[in-house]
Formats: sequence, C-alpha cells, structure tokens
Amino acid sequence: MKYYKKDIDSDKLICLLCSHYCKLKIDQIGICGINKNTGSKIDCLVYGHIAAMNVDPIEKKPLYHFYPQSKSLSLGTVGCNFKCSFCQNWGISQEKKINKEKFFSPIDIVSLALKHNCKSISYTYNEPTIFYPYAKDIAIEAKKYNIKSVYVSNGFESSEVASDMIGIIDAINVDLKCFTNEYYKKLGGSLDVLLKNLKFFSKSSIHLEITTLLVPSKNDSDEEITKIAKFIKDELGDDIPWHISAFHPDYKELELPRTSKESLLKAKKIGNDLGLKHVYIGNAGIDNHTRCVKCDKVLIHRQYFNTLANNLLNNKCSCSKELKGVFMRNREMSVAGSFYPKEKSEILRYIEHFNKGFVPKKLLNNIKALIVPHAGYIYSGFTANIAYNLASKQNYKTIVVIGPSHKVYLEGASISIFDSFKTPLGDIDIDMTYLKELEIEFSFLNFNEEAHKEHSTETQAPFIKHYFPKSNIIEIVYGKLDSNDLSSLLKKILINDELLLVVSTDLSHFHTLKESNIIDSHCVKAIKEQNIEELGKTEACGMIGLKALLLAQKNRNLKNIELHSCTSAQVTKDELRVVAYTSFIVGN
Repeated sequence: MKYYKKDIDSDKLICLLCSHYCKLKIDQIGICGINKNTGSKIDCLVYGHIAAMNVDPIEKKPLYHFYPQSKSLSLGTVGCNFKCSFCQNWGISQEKKINKEKFFSPIDIVSLALKHNCKSISYTYNEPTIFYPYAKDIAIEAKKYNIKSVYVSNGFESSEVASDMIGIIDAINVDLKCFTNEYYKKLGGSLDVLLKNLKFFSKSSIHLEITTLLVPSKNDSDEEITKIAKFIKDELGDDIPWHISAFHPDYKELELPRTSKESLLKAKKIGNDLGLKHVYIGNAGIDNHTRCVKCDKVLIHRQYFNTLANNLLNNKCSCSKELKGVFMRNREMSVAGSFYPKEKSEILRYIEHFNKGFVPKKLLNNIKALIVPHAGYIYSGFTANIAYNLASKQNYKTIVVIGPSHKVYLEGASISIFDSFKTPLGDIDIDMTYLKELEIEFSFLNFNEEAHKEHSTETQAPFIKHYFPKSNIIEIVYGKLDSNDLSSLLKKILINDELLLVVSTDLSHFHTLKESNIIDSHCVKAIKEQNIEELGKTEACGMIGLKALLLAQKNRNLKNIELHSCTSAQVTKDELRVVAYTSFIVGN
C-alpha cells in the first residue's frame, strides 16, 4: 500500500493513514504530529522510534476473547490524531518531540516478543494508525513466527488503511468514546467515520472488541449508553465484547470525579438488558468472568487483568455452546488419565514416590540428551524419572522431544505448531523461533494435527514441566523416515547448549520375560557402545530415533550411560507378554 497520494488541485501530498486526510505542503507535518511531507513522499517520522514498551497480559488491552492467558508485547510512539481532554496516555500521545536515540527494527521487535514468550504484539498507548507503516512491517515479520498483531485504536483509520489491515492485523479494540457528532468533533474525530469503520471491522476477519471510557457528565447518560449498546447489538452483533471502563481524573479533566461503581453497573445492566451477551467492566476491581450464554458456566475466570482459569475446550463450553473469539491452539492432552494421571496432585505424588530414597549423582558434566521410555507411569515412570531428575541440574531454554507415531501413518515427521502444550502441571510454551528454524532447514518436517495425539511424546510433557518449569518445548513425531535424515536434525540439536534432546522409545514388545531379557540386553549394550549395526539386530518401537541419535553422536566424544532398565512383568507379574524399558543420559 502507498500511504499518500498527490492532490490533483495543488502540489500537496494527501496522507492516507487516517480519516483526516491531511493535505501537506513540503516540510509540513500532519495533525498527528509525526507524518511529514518530505518532498517526494510522506515519511512516518516515528518509524523505529518507540516511546513506550511493556510486556502486558492481553487482557489489559483490553481483549477478553482473544488469546486469553497470553502475554502481549505492547508498544507505542509519540503523537495522535485526536486531542481527547481525558486522555490517559497524554504524556506520549500529545507529545510531538521524537526521541531518536534508539532504533527498533521490525525484526528487533519480533525478537523481543519471542524472548518474552509473547503470543502477540499490541500497537497501543497512542493511536497506531498514525504509525501504520511501522506496525505493518512488524506484523508481517511477526507472522513468520505465528505471533499475532493487535490494534488498540480510536477507530479513525482511513478506508485505505482499514482495508489494508485485513490479513495483517489479527485483532482490534476500538474506543467508542461517545455517541454524538458534536462531542466527537471536540475530540478531533467524527462519529460517522467511527461507526462506518466499526461496521467494516465487524464484517472482516479481524477480531473486534469495543471499549467505552465512561467519563462522568461527558458520556455517561442513560440515553447515550443506550444508543451505544443498541448500535453494537443491532449493527455489529450481540456477541461483540463491550468493555465499559472506569475514568480517573487525568490530563485536562482533573476536576472530574472518578467513575462510580454504580454508574458502571448501571451501564452494564443497560447493555445486558438490550441483549448484549458479553459486557465487561474495567479499571474498577470488579470480577469480569466470561460465562456461557447457554448454561451460565464460568468459561474464563479472571481477576483484574489476570486470567486464572480457562475452561474452554476447542472454543466450547462443556455444554457444547461455542464462544465467539480467537483462542490459542493448544496441543491438548490425549492420554491423560490412562498413561499418566489427569490431576496435578497425582502426578506430583508419583514423582515424589519415584524420588524417594533416590540420591542424584553427577555422572556427566554436560547432559545433551536423554533416552526415556513412554509407557504408563506405573510401568516405566520410575525409569524415565531418573533421567529427568539428573538432567534437571542444568538449565535448558528448550526441550526437543522426538518419538515414533503409533497410531497415524506419516511420511517424514510432524512438528507441533500449536501455541502451547497442555499438561496437568500447567502449559508449556512452544519455542516458535527454533521451530521455524527447523522447519526451514529440514524438508521432512511437516504438520499433521492427528499425529500430535501421540503418547510417546505426550508422556514426557509432565516430567518436562515439573523438572524444567521455565523451559519451552518442541514436539516432533516421526513416521516413515530414514535415520540418516533424522540424524542431521539431531546433530543440530546436540551442538546447541541451550537445548536438551529427549529420545522417546520402549524396547522389545510381547516376548516372554526370558526372550525379552536376551533381546534387550543386546539393545542396551549397543546403545552403550554406540554400535549402530548391533542395534539394528534388536527391537525398539523408537528404533529410528535411537539409530539417528547414535549417528548424530559420531565423532562428538559423547558417552551413553545406562540409568535403569526394567520390564512390565515387575508390575503385571505376567512373564509371557512383556514390554521392556530403559533410560540413558547422553553427554560428556
């Protein structure tokens, strides 16, 4: 998009960023104070120059139906195309002086978002449409890493920018300040333009929520609140979230009182009575739970700006009623309650039991990888736990878990591109930066959603969350794949000290105990000696992963130390159909 055009009646350039459509002579700056006609074009003078930046909960924007419980990297510049006398951010919005000491490129901003595990970047604090060229470049870069982009706006976008935002901006909260043209003119805008843009956004792919700052004596009459609520219901939809926010004295309105709790509750009642399904009160310490419109169950439990619990499953209530919004795609638990407990307390009891009497010894200075089993915790949990316990003495940015696909046929391997990995102990963030790097480098990596209902990798997640609570995760499930191809990926992981590789495998299946002991002793010996030829003569459901690991270890002076081996017969007492398990640490 070109952000300006030539005025046919003069030598001026017309700025296309907002609905003021400022006609600017050479060296003239628009109403916003930051876009200047430099001769052949209009330059956004704040490009790369940020006045405020913080990591916020997304609920603070406020957005309640968009990626709840996630963090957003929030940024703003100086300048604004409005002149609200009650502005809560007037220190930067009404400022014209640009601090150019630091420059943040779009890549710099995305890197910061990734560093802080932010699922979105919010353009906020001042009006983002005036620095849309910068916001757009950031948003395009962010999309490479599945990071969303959020606008917190006064809704005065030009029709050109509003159209261009489709596919660039993922969510917008528009400040519907009042419902009279006269008052909007005092603020520097137009109610007609705002309502037109709201209708446009409501029909677009951009998620829309609306905020009204309730200012005493300015816009808090029953008549005006009713008009706002009725417009939202009739023209935008009864399921559009409406945030009624409390005013506090600021800028040029220091004589006005704070918005009373009674006024806020009255406005909420008006909205609810008119049929709005989701009316929220902000900045007043009042609970703002999201409830199911069908059964009234609390779907999202909030306290102030924090979401404490999200009871949605695939965007739906337990009664099957869907909640409109945009929610994180989670790698859901598929074997909780069978391979391992559903309850946090039960998992912690297992781990406490596994560690009872166990004194960790430093067997390696630097643990690079683990070989662990993936049967139910009652069978192989103790064996796996030893490896995780020993590795937990080191810090890793990301744990890369690879395991064989047992239920889904795969060509190559599937890498999980969800937003997070759910466990009973809490969610684990997925390392999108490294994931993207692997996706680009290794063509055999694709995404098959069904493959990520795999127990060989999922059984590792509670151990990872417990022993590495601050680490990210990458899940790779492989199918028909050459060990040599997989080994190139594992080699890349092994040379990175910030990563821990977890190779998930059980050993032989359904032999007699005597036969199992013979087969598995050969397998364990081959792993110890890093003998790929001998390993191939044994059995393991994760044989491709084991071979790839041994290939990746070549010439790296890494040791494979056996920690524990056992069979299912120790629990079932059945010696006729036995499954075997082992665990190793790998390092130097």
